[in-house]
Amino acid sequence: MALIMNALKANPVYQFFTSLRLTVTLLLISLVIIFFGTLAQEPMGLNIAVERYFKSFFIDAHAAEAGWFMLLKLFQVEGTPLTPEQIINPGLPIFPGGYLIGTLLLINLGVAYYDRFEWSAKKAGIYLTHIGIVTLLIGQVFTDLLQEESFVHMERGDRRNYTVSFDDNELALMLPIGASNRVVSVPEQMLKDKLNIQHPDLAGLTVETKQYWRNARPMTVSQLIDLDRDEQQALRQAKVDQVFAVIQTRITALEERLQKSPHPENRKALTTLKGRVFQQRAEAIELRTLADLLGRVGQMEMEILGLGESDQQLIINQKNLRDMLVAARTFDDQRTIGDLFKGAVKDNLAEGTLEEFNEHADNFVPTLRNFPGGAGDKMIESAGKFIVRIKHRAEKFHTGTTKGRLGDYFRFVQPLAPAFDQNDRNQPVAVLEISHKGEPLGTWLASCTSEFQQSISVGDQKWKLILRPKRHYLGFHLTLVNLKWEKYRGTEIPKNFQSRVIVERSSESRPVDISMNEPLREGGQTFYQYQMNQDQLGATVQTVLQVVKNPNWRTAYIGCLIVALGLIYQFLFHLIGFARKRKKVNG
Repeated sequence: MALIMNALKANPVYQFFTSLRLTVTLLLISLVIIFFGTLAQEPMGLNIAVERYFKSFFIDAHAAEAGWFMLLKLFQVEGTPLTPEQIINPGLPIFPGGYLIGTLLLINLGVAYYDRFEWSAKKAGIYLTHIGIVTLLIGQVFTDLLQEESFVHMERGDRRNYTVSFDDNELALMLPIGASNRVVSVPEQMLKDKLNIQHPDLAGLTVETKQYWRNARPMTVSQLIDLDRDEQQALRQAKVDQVFAVIQTRITALEERLQKSPHPENRKALTTLKGRVFQQRAEAIELRTLADLLGRVGQMEMEILGLGESDQQLIINQKNLRDMLVAARTFDDQRTIGDLFKGAVKDNLAEGTLEEFNEHADNFVPTLRNFPGGAGDKMIESAGKFIVRIKHRAEKFHTGTTKGRLGDYFRFVQPLAPAFDQNDRNQPVAVLEISHKGEPLGTWLASCTSEFQQSISVGDQKWKLILRPKRHYLGFHLTLVNLKWEKYRGTEIPKNFQSRVIVERSSESRPVDISMNEPLREGGQTFYQYQMNQDQLGATVQTVLQVVKNPNWRTAYIGCLIVALGLIYQFLFHLIGFARKRKKVNG
């Protein structure tokens, strides 16, 4: 046995895992992970940063890039921010993550104890402290795996027996049976993976995901046209900003020229002109006003610099500025065309198909001259460009739904960038093809932005369909009877949030006050007072409770207790030993 142990201790792998250098290295790496993981929370959001840095075995390239970008930003160095796609989709693993470092530390501690452990009352407190730390580390892993966080939103008089997830969603198919419902819950991941959804309780119904968006906005025809209009406004404003930037640069150059000028009237006129530029930039400027400003700056250049009208450096002679104004005018025409088209189709396309939309679009240009006031060649040309663009956008965003009131109203879907902020929520949208025993029933639109339940008729059965935040059922009911929002006098700073609820079980019913520092613990869950919402008049109308379910909650207390006992034992052992030595010396 001794030979085996000696051979084991001589093994390089064994020596590596018992090395103190490994311990120090792992601790240093953990500090790096904590530092960059904290920085990455701003561009990636708290939840994603925690997942990719601390709850993973390796940190991917995109997560590392987010932390590096924020470090450069701290030192005011320009970097390239991550795109939403990079934040969502992990890159190649390039650095150890929190789980890997924690696992190696546990192995290092266990092997080191096996190699060097010798029982001693003098070190019993240290041993106990290490056991407590190991308990905390292992307990945190189980907490990550088992803990569920959700929320419950309630107004006065509301009664709830469930909470909702902030991040996860579900497709619920419900069949009313008497006073209750048969509910089949489909996880959002199955929609994302576009799996064929079947279940014995669905009685032959099959759901297939045709399209899925993690975050999107259903749109009507009017909203589709408004989207194009808003884009044209943004493009116009970009051109106007470019012109203003040139004006500001030239005015600054003239101010520097006039600093030592003996002509105070020029300085006064330039100051007046500069004030007008700032005033106009803050307003929704008309293009004719902007052209007038260009002319005035050009005249100032002629007067101050003593230049002739033929000088090509004059601001009024710059072709690129004239082109910017022409482009801005073109965007104005495009927005006008959008308004005309919207007025022509909004009344008869509320439930139109893509083919009907394209037919209206094709007929729009030939009939444009019949609008009051007529239309010139430039307007006809702008209308042609608009129709090409709006038809392409309609084809790109069209849902192709054939059934359901939601799909009849919202014919288009605009994909949005995923939400990363802790207070923002993704609103998924899905296009679902539903069949019954192989017979197609149609295509429905489902969206988390609407709580509207759509109907699916199968014989004498009428199923309900809704895409909603995932529900966690409690096993009891909560009824909100009152809420209180106290503020510090003379400020808007919250002093106290408090909700009075009635906890209802089959055997009892009792009132409970939930405040910021006094949560409710019931049924293995803890209800914390999270926030309160007000209506437009400032009245407090809704309370939000954060609900945490952690079956492993005792482990943290046990680990802390073991650590505390170890430290107390170690302190008392040395204190008593020191007192005995002192007594012996004095005796």
